[in-house]
Amino acid sequence: MVRTLLGSTALLSVLLITPQAQAAETSPSPAMETPQLKLSGQTSFNSYFFNNKRLFRATRPESDSQVCSRRKYGRGQLFAVENSRLKVNVDGRTDPGMEYGLVFVFDGNTDADHFVREDYLYFGGTWGRIYAGDTKGVESSMSFGGYDQWGATGFLDGGTLPRVVNDTTGAIPSVDLVGETSRDTKLTYITPRKWGFQVGASYTPRTEHRGEQTIESGRSVLPSKKPFTTDNIASGINFIHKFANGVETGLSATSIFAQTHPEFRGAPPRRNTASFALGGTISYSNFGFSAEYGNNGKSQQLKRVGNQPVGNKVNAGQFVDFGVSYKWGATKLSAGYYYGWRKALGGGETKDFVTRKAKTNAVAAAIDHKLAPGLGVYAEYENFQMKNPAALAEGNRINRLLKKCNDFKGPVRSNKANVFVVGSRVVF
Repeated sequence: MVRTLLGSTALLSVLLITPQAQAAETSPSPAMETPQLKLSGQTSFNSYFFNNKRLFRATRPESDSQVCSRRKYGRGQLFAVENSRLKVNVDGRTDPGMEYGLVFVFDGNTDADHFVREDYLYFGGTWGRIYAGDTKGVESSMSFGGYDQWGATGFLDGGTLPRVVNDTTGAIPSVDLVGETSRDTKLTYITPRKWGFQVGASYTPRTEHRGEQTIESGRSVLPSKKPFTTDNIASGINFIHKFANGVETGLSATSIFAQTHPEFRGAPPRRNTASFALGGTISYSNFGFSAEYGNNGKSQQLKRVGNQPVGNKVNAGQFVDFGVSYKWGATKLSAGYYYGWRKALGGGETKDFVTRKAKTNAVAAAIDHKLAPGLGVYAEYENFQMKNPAALAEGNRINRLLKKCNDFKGPVRSNKANVFVVGSRVVF
């Protein structure tokens, strides 16, 4: 497809330049802009102080032995180098004005499985913009939400939760919609902004696939097995307007539809993915406020447990997130709140199912200060409260499908955690 695009662009260039050459044969043709190389990047050093009320315990569901029992975080202190990346842009322009380029984002995480975080081509003009490769889709790039105001590590949009907080089985502490494609290989088109509106769509043939990675159609290729999707289509529309009095507003709507496949061959079938989010942001002077509502419907939930259909008794959850910020000079204060809930399925395979509500409450407060261009320091406090009365049944169902102890999901019924972070960041 890239060759087709380049071929079409070359033909268009010839058609546009030829009439000019005929009208003024003595005038030299303008030279195409030579592609320019640009480097940018960032890294953060964080010091975490954390305390979890519950430890992680994974036990084989078919026995009382602790063969697969293990523990994770309790309380302690941790140093972490995070969000380290080096971005390489090669940007060019054709005579008619079409922009094109190549972007590499190299991951500075010394524990990462892959050195390259993003790798994609782009083409742009008055007709819009196309992205082809390993980068995020419109479900992320076109949405507004509380995370637009969150400072320091980014709260739930950052690395705190997987770093030092124990999960609760079946809870949904995430601002991502179910079916979110991250940086899986995709094709994205975004229209020009007109009258404040912009529309976009992303197509991902197979999630979990990036670049030249080998895939298997019948099972997940990730170490921690998860359901995956094919023919994943994400859509987004947003609106931005700045009023004469200085108030700037933004509204967004995003959605994801895809065919869902179970994590293993022979695993119980799962429902197809259908999720959406509505968000908004408003800013005036030094104040900012953003909010979002997300609904995952029944995306990727089990169609049946054993021989019994699940029906409408379980879902993938809903969430709301909020963020507020205030800036003065080189300092920014921010606060965030998140609440997520879902119908979780308890009971056994031979009993009537019992539906219970799994909940996640989380709050954060942060202060950022800019010491110099590209250099900043920050401090953040986060509190998490997660609970799922159906964790035992849900964890055991998942674990029956897993073969390795490291893949076990719990069950963990609840957890309360407090995290304090002090860090510094360099951006260039």
